Amino acid sequence: MSTSSSSSRRPTRILALSAAAAGIIAASHSSSAGGVVDAYSFVPPLTQRYRKSFHIARHAYLDDGGAQPPAATSIPVGRRVPVPMSSNEKKDTDSDTNDEGNNKQKNPTTTYGEITILHPPQSLPNGGRVTLVGSGPGDPDLLTVAAHKVLCDPSNLVIADRLVSSEILDLIEGECRVANKFPGCQHKAQKEIYRWVKEGLDAGKHVVRLKIGDPFVFGRGGEEVLEFRSYGVESTVIPGVSAAFSAPLLGSIPVTHRGISNQVVMCTGYGKDNSSPDLIQYHPEQTVVFLMAVGRLRELSDRLKTLAGYPGDTAVGIVERAGCPDQRTVVGTLDTIADVAEEHDVRPPSTIVVGEVVRALLADANSEEQFAGLVKGAVASSVTE
Repeated sequence: MSTSSSSSRRPTRILALSAAAAGIIAASHSSSAGGVVDAYSFVPPLTQRYRKSFHIARHAYLDDGGAQPPAATSIPVGRRVPVPMSSNEKKDTDSDTNDEGNNKQKNPTTTYGEITILHPPQSLPNGGRVTLVGSGPGDPDLLTVAAHKVLCDPSNLVIADRLVSSEILDLIEGECRVANKFPGCQHKAQKEIYRWVKEGLDAGKHVVRLKIGDPFVFGRGGEEVLEFRSYGVESTVIPGVSAAFSAPLLGSIPVTHRGISNQVVMCTGYGKDNSSPDLIQYHPEQTVVFLMAVGRLRELSDRLKTLAGYPGDTAVGIVERAGCPDQRTVVGTLDTIADVAEEHDVRPPSTIVVGEVVRALLADANSEEQFAGLVKGAVASSVTE
């Protein structure tokens, strides 16, 4: 561990794996006046189960009468984090960098330094690695080039969710395993996925974790990255086209429309442990897009009316299997949509859009027909060509 000292009084910074480790370093250097501790060399080899975050203990003023350092702050691994400098540090830095004749008044605003957070390697010694891939709404033509490339590599092990479309699964040239994430058994299926990934990594394989839509939009992508870090590997992430925006577009529903909607909210139908997330309150110029919510559509419609203040005649559209050849769009209102969806046997994966934008392109202003039912012709050209 290296230390340095200076005649000027400056605070000692400590970067360590935990507040406890910071305390050990502080105690061992408490006799040094103004020493700057380089704690990077103190970080032990990352051979055990990888930590999901490091802890930063900053501004331990060891040379200032034994002042106690502040509580450690948890910082996510794998990125560079801006860290504010205190006014004392700012003043001290100014005195070090300015020439004697250049003592201009400094702006008192906060300045920022950088802390580099360590993260696991992207591949294990045996070559095992993980790529987290978003498959988009379902149409193979809407895959990114990077996603198509890894799916077509016959040496890769692909682990897919149940809702990934068969059209995309048909592109896979290597081994493919599909997890049966049915409602009520998601936890068991997720454990199975983790076991498969660990088996692939131990065998030195390139594991492709394939998820519907975008993995970081209500797709547990962040949770899986943290889990894979515990295996000692940092995931490569290939974004996907999220159904939150692509599904309404493919169903002829603009999520924003001048004079109708100027804000969009994304929600999930299922929170942690299958709970019902809190609902945002009604605003006439607001669009709300629900993912993974068709299984509790009737409950959701009732809660929007009774708890969030939505009028019963608020327009609702559901786009089922967006981007696939059998895509369907059904429309109704909060009063009728549950019955319409039941009549037409609407199933996941489906995207629900709530708001008057649903009428923008699908309602005929001159028609006397009720705005409810299966919409014919509401399929974008990308899935009909």
